[in-house]
Amino acid sequence: MPSTVKRQSAAVMFTDIAGYTSIMASDEEKALSLLQEKRQVLKPLIKQNGGVYVKGTGDGTLSYFDSAYKASKCAKLFQESIYDNDSMNVRVGIHVGDIVLDDGDVYGDGVNVASRLESMSPVGGICVSNTVYDELRNKKDFDGVGLGLQSLKGVGRLVEIYGLKGDLLTEPKPSDYKDSKVAVHSDDEVPSIAIIPLKNKGRNEDVFYSYGISADLIKDCSGAGLIRVESLDRIEKIEHYEKLDITELASQLLVRYVATGTLWKMDDVFQLSIELYDTKESKVIWSDRWQEDWDNLSLIKSNLSDGILKALDAKTKVENKVTITNTEAYEYYLKGKYRFQKTENIEDKEISRGLLQKAIELEDNLLDAKEWLGWIYVNEGDFDNGMEIFTNTLKQAEEIGDKRNVGFCLEGIGFIYFKKGNFNNALKYFERELKIFEKLEDKFGITGALLSISVVCSINGYLDKALDCNMRHLEICKATDDKRGVGTANMVISQLYWRQGDLDKALEHGIYALEIIENFGWKWEKYYPLGLIGVYYLDQGDYDTAIEYLEQSYIIQKDIGDKDILLATTKYLFLAYKHVGKEFDEAEIHNLIKETEFIDWEDNYRLYYLFEDTSYLETAYNQVQETADNLEPDVAAKFLSYPIPKAIVEEWEKVK
Repeated sequence: MPSTVKRQSAAVMFTDIAGYTSIMASDEEKALSLLQEKRQVLKPLIKQNGGVYVKGTGDGTLSYFDSAYKASKCAKLFQESIYDNDSMNVRVGIHVGDIVLDDGDVYGDGVNVASRLESMSPVGGICVSNTVYDELRNKKDFDGVGLGLQSLKGVGRLVEIYGLKGDLLTEPKPSDYKDSKVAVHSDDEVPSIAIIPLKNKGRNEDVFYSYGISADLIKDCSGAGLIRVESLDRIEKIEHYEKLDITELASQLLVRYVATGTLWKMDDVFQLSIELYDTKESKVIWSDRWQEDWDNLSLIKSNLSDGILKALDAKTKVENKVTITNTEAYEYYLKGKYRFQKTENIEDKEISRGLLQKAIELEDNLLDAKEWLGWIYVNEGDFDNGMEIFTNTLKQAEEIGDKRNVGFCLEGIGFIYFKKGNFNNALKYFERELKIFEKLEDKFGITGALLSISVVCSINGYLDKALDCNMRHLEICKATDDKRGVGTANMVISQLYWRQGDLDKALEHGIYALEIIENFGWKWEKYYPLGLIGVYYLDQGDYDTAIEYLEQSYIIQKDIGDKDILLATTKYLFLAYKHVGKEFDEAEIHNLIKETEFIDWEDNYRLYYLFEDTSYLETAYNQVQETADNLEPDVAAKFLSYPIPKAIVEEWEKVK
């Protein structure tokens, strides 16, 4: 198994003689003469146009060029040169893609696609991919006819194909390609898809290939503009999702399209399959089975995402992504990421970290591995190492123009500042992250950044800005028909109205969020609106109703086990208990306080009333004053006029 390969992008030209096998069977001398004549004409043309003749493959030839224009010019001159030879029935296919150079031989994705295009070409014609035609569009000596998005069977690709025109070229008829043309999403609705993790059909220890590729595939497709891609986390929350009928799975995930597939590693070859199903039309729009060499491991995900996005008519603005040339490094990355995602103990994290570090040693441009390593350190509370990794990776991503990874690194740095309580710096990095994803029109990245900014602004006292961010988030979710996102946005908006003292609007948005969640039978998401509604009734003095809602939220959160979240609901619930004279477990909430990394002014204010301990009130007062001191005068005045900050200041003035 080779550890490194030499890759480059090139325009690959494949030719063959149609019916050559039959000619060989009936007249071997004539067949050999045709083959010799073909090469005598073709080889000089390849050389004249700056190409490299690689080899003959029976009646076929393989060559490559440094530009699509040179390859197409050579192919056109060749077909024109043999136009009057009725026995020389040649087909040509050209594609720009990655090739692997190995001791004078050439293979790889570019070769496979060019070969498939050649077989689809009419005799005397030239079929090219969109990567070729894009370079020819503005050239006066080239014109073409579109043949639509075609599935290259046995290659695992969806490619937009064109036939070149010319007086001495056979022009392909679009009607001949109609049956094999892939139906591209064309409805007004925003395309929505669930990419189900590839099923591992090989050994259990090989599952990291299918899982890791699937996770990266979901990540890539999520950033492609106006498209809604269901998260891996949500898919895995559906019990026995891999056994459900496609339509039932789509119904539970609220998507139209479902992509499924398999991966089977056999020695140094991957056997793969893909099926893209449209539940609205009740039909498969793309299916294929093919194999990839081990050396092409890093290309599997990118080729699949390219095909899915083409079928859904979704376009990404991500450019300048570095090709991973070291397959062994990519394998270590997949192993390390899988080990961390399925971690069960400290040893798993250590092993994951070692695997990712090995990947980085072998391939320094593997930025995804660096980011995962950074998040592992953050997860362990080692913010210094995490910050160093994200900072260095950010610089590298900026240097190579990998804008999406720039955004992810900014997110990591902002998160570390947030966890360390440096909210001003956190806000700066989250706002930089937002600008990056806005330029890329990455709706997934935009909504994530907006939520982060909202959280920081809410703590910093910029409640109007936090509300604006969530209103933007809500509009994006509506535009992409993201019902779950609409529910989440309304939950946060409810909380912000509540912090501003507008209890009626807080209740309105909280109830609406709860209705959405209950309509779709989502269990885990219910805790937040239940808690918000409970707090509303608590502040209204309706303690029995408050307890009813808060207990439901409390039970769900206990099941989830997130201590940071649980403290908020527990303190409200115990306050309601206190008002009605019901006992509560003080030790439980004290333990939650110890395990919670950050407790803000509102939390401390409620704890003051719960325990009647002025130290909590003093902390809340100091937090409010520090927040106000960091705001512009007009914003500070508005912040101090909100009900809870105002009550904190007034109460402290009474008891100090």
